[in-house]
Amino acid sequence: MIDFKGQGGIKLSNKFVADKMLARLGWTVPAVTLTLAMLIHWLSGDAREVPFFISESDYPGPQRILFTSGLFCSGFIICAVSFRLWWTQRQDCRPKLLFISMLCGIYTGINMSLMAFANMYDFLEFHIFTALGVFQVGMLWALMAHLALPDPQKKAKFLRWIAMLVSFISYNVMTSALQHAVKVLSKADAYDALTPLDPIQHT
Repeated sequence: MIDFKGQGGIKLSNKFVADKMLARLGWTVPAVTLTLAMLIHWLSGDAREVPFFISESDYPGPQRILFTSGLFCSGFIICAVSFRLWWTQRQDCRPKLLFISMLCGIYTGINMSLMAFANMYDFLEFHIFTALGVFQVGMLWALMAHLALPDPQKKAKFLRWIAMLVSFISYNVMTSALQHAVKVLSKADAYDALTPLDPIQHT
């Protein structure tokens, strides 16, 4: 039994996870998961070329086990974080914006959990769909939460704007690179997950 409305955190059966710990887990679990999965993918000799896309580390072997389990758990954590943010701050902020933020956060978390099982080698189209849900709606989640919360500290507000700007630029660079590579592909090649990655490597 999970209680998402507990005082100061959530209850998982007989265990308690404080809100601060939940928030830390929201970024440390995916960060550690993806870093280790990419490291294993590279050290095992499975990497196509270096550097490689994060999704390429969802490759058969220990890296896939880590990638899948870590991102699936991350999706659940993000859903919990977005709900707790709404539940604890709904009386002291812009409620409509925060509610929209919660919906965006839950959608982002669900897509992350689905993406954990939709590897790019076997389910390319669904992988792209879920990844876009994580990237695009995730950025909207961050923006809505930032605008909804009352009187943020100047330092925290500045850091959040920097993080959102970096995310936006990174997403657009990735999208532009992919569009450039896909333009030179034949229709048959477009269905091979690895085909467009080699030309992207040099753009």
